[in-house]
Amino acid sequence: MIHHHPGDELLLAYAAGTADEAVSLIVATHMSYCAVCRERTAKLESLGGALLQDLPPAELEAGALDNVLARLDAVKPFERPRRAASRDGTPAVLRAYIGGDLSTVRWRSMGPRLSYAPLFKRGKVSARLLRGVPGADSGVHHHCGTEFTVVLQGGYTDPTGNYGPGDLQVMEDGMSHNVVADPGEDCVNLAVTTGRLKFDSLLQKIAAPLFGF
Repeated sequence: MIHHHPGDELLLAYAAGTADEAVSLIVATHMSYCAVCRERTAKLESLGGALLQDLPPAELEAGALDNVLARLDAVKPFERPRRAASRDGTPAVLRAYIGGDLSTVRWRSMGPRLSYAPLFKRGKVSARLLRGVPGADSGVHHHCGTEFTVVLQGGYTDPTGNYGPGDLQVMEDGMSHNVVADPGEDCVNLAVTTGRLKFDSLLQKIAAPLFGF
């Protein structure tokens, strides 16, 4: 069961087409697992959310977003494609970036227990896959920018809770945590960052730039 979802503002940006490529990938990947967010996004799109990208920037009146969201339950969602994942469970939206399924990923080692695979970089925004063996610890790190993470396989725990397949975690600028991979199978995540990570460990501080962190 999925316990962690994107906020309404993020879904609205996705539905309106105003989210950038990396954030759209995160939301679409989450929705590959989450029927609740697929339905909610379909309702937003049927309300004409995609037209918002053509409007000039303007400040919303107080309560405007709440008023739009309150109308969602009265809207019947249109039929959407249901190509959620390949046979091995890899979200279909990720296959174009990976060039196949998760079994074809060319992992790069970050040490004996952690590895990564870069997907793309657009300015300061980076998208990558992360993998940790059970018990692997990311080390305490601080976010300089926002990080979006969707679990693809396995799970992890940090001070905010436990995250399993399909769960989406958002860490805002200035927030800190350390992530520990859960027992069982390897933990594989899709992560998008809009800034650098600062690590407490001296070794990780030295190594982070080498891995694009």
